[in-house]
Amino acid sequence: MAEFPFVHSLGKKYNQDLMVIFVSADWLDEENQVKEFLSSMDVNGHSYIKDQPGEEFINGFHKDWTGSLPFTIVYGKLSGEIVDYWENSKHEKRFIEAVEKAINS
Repeated sequence: MAEFPFVHSLGKKYNQDLMVIFVSADWLDEENQVKEFLSSMDVNGHSYIKDQPGEEFINGFHKDWTGSLPFTIVYGKLSGEIVDYWENSKHEKRFIEAVEKAINS
C-alpha cells in the first residue's frame, strides 16, 4: 500500500504509454471499502477484486508469485510480454526502470 500513490502517479505521468491496473486481494465482502479507497485516491481506471480461492488467484497471475503482497507485474507495451515482476515493496527507481523498459518493449 505504501507505493500505491506513486504507482498511481506513474499512470498519470506516462498517460499514453502506460496502463495501470490495480487488483485487490481483499475479500469480496470488502468490495465497498475497496471502492471507497480507490475513489479517495482518484483512481478511475481498471480495477479488480479477487473473486476466487487464494491459490487459484495467485497462480493465475504468475507461477513464481508466493502470494506475498504487494505483487507487481509489468508488461511490455508492444510485446505484451512480462518485462519485470516482483513481490513486496520496492524503491521508486525500480518502478521507473520497469516502466521505461516496458514502454520500449
